[in-house]
Formats: sequence, structure tokens, C-alpha cells
Amino acid sequence: MADKITITITRRKITEILIGLVALLFASGAVAAILKYLWPQSGAQGESSEIRIASVDEVPTGEAKKFMFNGKAAVLLHMPAGFRAFGAICTHLGCVAYWKPDENIVFCPCHLGKFDPNTGAVISGPPPSPLPVIDIVVKEGAVYALKWKDPDYVRSISFYAGAA
Repeated sequence: MADKITITITRRKITEILIGLVALLFASGAVAAILKYLWPQSGAQGESSEIRIASVDEVPTGEAKKFMFNGKAAVLLHMPAGFRAFGAICTHLGCVAYWKPDENIVFCPCHLGKFDPNTGAVISGPPPSPLPVIDIVVKEGAVYALKWKDPDYVRSISFYAGAA
């Protein structure tokens, strides 16, 4: 018959292993943050790239379409004066704002922030600054997002970190 091997693990040893795993996870997160800072992703300097948002017919006048731009929620509005696009992350506490056609505003439901649909400027509520503008172009029957209109402004908003 084969001899049995017995392994005993104490509570102290389990605790040491768990603390070591937590430390390893924390250290890997810190290293990842440092690497992301040292080697930013392409497009992080406001480089232009065309992202198709919608066909012109998809968004009738007075309507909106949600989309993602540089990893952030955004909104395309078709106003009587033409198309407008903004980052949809509210500059107050980072909630996602949306188009409210009955009031003709971009609205943040968290603290009742209201933004002008033509400029992104704050109309009322606690948001400290306007929504960031996205440069767009209409061509060949479609609307394309190009870049942040003011990348330095986008970098100054904590909720848009890494999006400019």
C-alpha cells in the first residue's frame, strides 16, 4: 500500500497568501496606470479620425442619436441649424446626459443640469462648465465625428480623462 501524504495549512498561512494576492493585484494596477501614462493610446493627443455616427436620414431634425466617441458617451443632435455633437458625460458629477426634445435641451437627470443643444453651454443647474464639443462633418449622406473641438478643455474635465 502507498503511504498517505498529509498537508496541513494553517489559518495564518491562508491569511499570508490572501494578503500577498491583494498586494500583487494592487501592484499590477499601479504598474498598469504608470504604463498607460508613459505610453498613451494613439489618438490621445487629439488626432483626427473619422468615426461614422449615422446616416443623415437616421436622425431627423429635432432628434438625437447616442454614440461612443473616444470611449465616452456622446450625443449627435440634428438641430434646425444643422448637426451638433457633444460629449454626453455631465461636467458636474459624471452622469450621462441625454436629449430631451420636449424641452429642447440636453439634460442631466442626476442633479437637473441643462445644456444648450446648439453650443453645449450650461443653461441651469450645478454643472460647472459646458459639454465638450465634437467636431463633425457631413459627407456622402452620413455624419462623421472627427475630433474634440478643444482637446485641452477635454483633458481638464476629470470625467473625460484619457478621452482627449
